[in-house]
Amino acid sequence: MKRILLIADAAEGVLSEKDFQRKVIDGVESQNKRLGTLETKISDIDKVLADPDRWDKAGKKALEDLTLAKNKMNETFEDVMKRIEKVQKQVALTARTSFRDPVERALANNEEFRAWLNAAARYIAHHTKGVSAPLDPAYKKIIEDVNQKALTGVDAGLGQAVVPIETFNEIYDLLLQYGDWASLGVQRVGARTTVLPVATARPQFYWIGNQSTLAEGATITSGAFGGGQVLLIINTLAVLMYVARELLADSTVDLAPYVVRQMIQSVNWGMDTAAFIGTGNMDTTNAGYVGVFNAALANTNLGVGAGAGRTTVGALKIDDFVSVLLAVSAEVLNRKPKWWMHPQMVARLPLIRDNQGRAIFQTMLEAPVPGAIMSILGFPIHLTNIAPNTDGNGQAVAAFGDPEGQAVGIRSDLELATSADIGFPQNLMAYRTLMRAGVKMKTQAASTTLKPFAVLSTAAV
Repeated sequence: MKRILLIADAAEGVLSEKDFQRKVIDGVESQNKRLGTLETKISDIDKVLADPDRWDKAGKKALEDLTLAKNKMNETFEDVMKRIEKVQKQVALTARTSFRDPVERALANNEEFRAWLNAAARYIAHHTKGVSAPLDPAYKKIIEDVNQKALTGVDAGLGQAVVPIETFNEIYDLLLQYGDWASLGVQRVGARTTVLPVATARPQFYWIGNQSTLAEGATITSGAFGGGQVLLIINTLAVLMYVARELLADSTVDLAPYVVRQMIQSVNWGMDTAAFIGTGNMDTTNAGYVGVFNAALANTNLGVGAGAGRTTVGALKIDDFVSVLLAVSAEVLNRKPKWWMHPQMVARLPLIRDNQGRAIFQTMLEAPVPGAIMSILGFPIHLTNIAPNTDGNGQAVAAFGDPEGQAVGIRSDLELATSADIGFPQNLMAYRTLMRAGVKMKTQAASTTLKPFAVLSTAAV
């Protein structure tokens, strides 16, 4: 009994709605600090990939299994895919173990759990012989409510039903994770429209002397720095979400990380859409931006078609990938270029082998490349869920190029605002996330000198 009462004395009260709002905003601000110093260009996962010694035994074993599976001729697409997913999970787990989720760090002090301990201790004390004082109604409510809570105000798809509060932090989903735009050329911009100069030619050099057509003392022909410009237009990316205030009041700490993470992921989804698969359409999905995988829309010379008859990924040959390397400007190969592909598209690559029967992509164990689980022709592969994943005629397979070739301009960071006014009749709390940003590819229509990317597609026929 004494021990229980000590726990009760050490515990705190229920987290107020105001404190919950502060906690949520703290979580977003911790994300903003990373954006503020452009640390998103090197994510926690990238740090793990750049330092294999940080991997645990399970991660290294998963990578070994992937390497073995990839090199077996009888491995199916599903087998390789499972091993890729296992490696990804181990890398993500290592990153979380090493650096922790910033939202979880902001919510590290679990006041609700401590409040429940407080209430539980007092409840037990109240029902123990010798304690005659009535139990405080606030503590009684905590004990009664802890078992279940209706998800009123939340999407009916989540049940509109009664769910145990202790499982809120276990909300299960298979939603895709986004945020790969940070692997491109992220930069701060100070205006709504930013001019990005692009160079197409440098001043010509001239030899002067006895063995030149220009003798010593001759007038040097003047040269010029040639180029043009592209305009980066900033737009506002917005996400609005409603949550029942009862739900927040009764499950503050458990639900807070999920709310924050979903808001941030939705904004990242919008950024990834514009940066990688934007079609250039003037609408709420694309905002006029052209993504890397649609680079041919900005410059027709950025598209590379596979050889005739190679209408599926499995039918591609190594020379198709070599053609991609030859399609970009030569200087791109000196600028830390990489491939961007969907994870499931990568799982189809073991079907593509060189003349020696080896798969064209190599794992970190076979061909160590800093910051990559695997590589193609010596260049790292960046896996991104936003990339195309249709295996068929005329479909994009992979994009290759210089990350700095796609400018991602950040005008202002994530801004989280909350309001109880808009959902007053329904007793809902509104969460709104805004981000001022834009993307622009550093190329010009039909240019043969500004080719920062090349996109490989299967043959049309």
